[in-house]
Amino acid sequence: MILTVTPNPCIDKTLFIRQLTAGAKIRVPRYSCITGGKGCNVSRAVRAMGGETNALFFAAGHTGKHAVEMLEQDDGVPCLPVWVSGMTRTITTVLEEPLHRQTALFEPGPPVNREEYQAFLQHFREHACRAALVTLNGAASNAGQDTLYFDLIQIAHACDVPVILDAYGAIFAEALKARPYMVKPNLEEMEALTGKRLPTRREQWEAVDFLLAQGITLVVLSLGDQGALVASGDWHCHLLPPAIQEVNPVGSGDALVAGFALGLTQGRSLEDTARLGIAMGTANAMTWDIGVFHPEEVAALQSRITITPRQP
Repeated sequence: MILTVTPNPCIDKTLFIRQLTAGAKIRVPRYSCITGGKGCNVSRAVRAMGGETNALFFAAGHTGKHAVEMLEQDDGVPCLPVWVSGMTRTITTVLEEPLHRQTALFEPGPPVNREEYQAFLQHFREHACRAALVTLNGAASNAGQDTLYFDLIQIAHACDVPVILDAYGAIFAEALKARPYMVKPNLEEMEALTGKRLPTRREQWEAVDFLLAQGITLVVLSLGDQGALVASGDWHCHLLPPAIQEVNPVGSGDALVAGFALGLTQGRSLEDTARLGIAMGTANAMTWDIGVFHPEEVAALQSRITITPRQP
């Protein structure tokens, strides 16, 4: 079982309209609604491929109950919520279909106090030791949780369970000190961590080396439609996906993480695991909703991925 952790999940609602006009009353002909948050997206993608996963997250209020219901009933993902005061946030995206232009409104997440934080650690401890792998996904709802992933990785280490870290900001930098098995920053997050621009492939590989030097076993630097740089041991390669008709790239990094989680827990080679991750991320970008794709699509994409070894 792959255990995903999402400190700040959401109700992810999209409104499909023709044109957004400030100050106007707009009647929306259709909308979609799913449980969002990076770890929830990872779980949904794992389930799309037939994998087993549980989703652990902070949940609050009636929107938190709705998030649990949708993830369990619509996506078949068992949820392990830790209930806190307040309200789980909603992210509302307005998509102007003729322009394919998105405007996203992000609500703040609920504050988490010290007692709720400790309850989350205990809940994680109870379930992490039964997992084959853990993914830690996204940022927290407030700065008081910046040590959360560091603490969770320490617990996972005690259970001898590998951890994939996909985060950014202070919580990411702090978590690196605990040495997760794998990290998956995107280029913007890597630039924020290193404090400098990384415009060339050489500089991007040097950033990968920087993370490997921190004691990380597997580094995946996501480059959007340019695929990813993947490095572990003496296997350093750039994986480039085929050109596709992109519908919505949001959540493709989460689908990529799901692919690596599946490959690692299934005992695949690093090359096969990387192909699976890149293919799942690409398949995700071909649909609107996150993690809504078919294994057949992923299999077709895997063989079309180009792998180029790192140049000296």
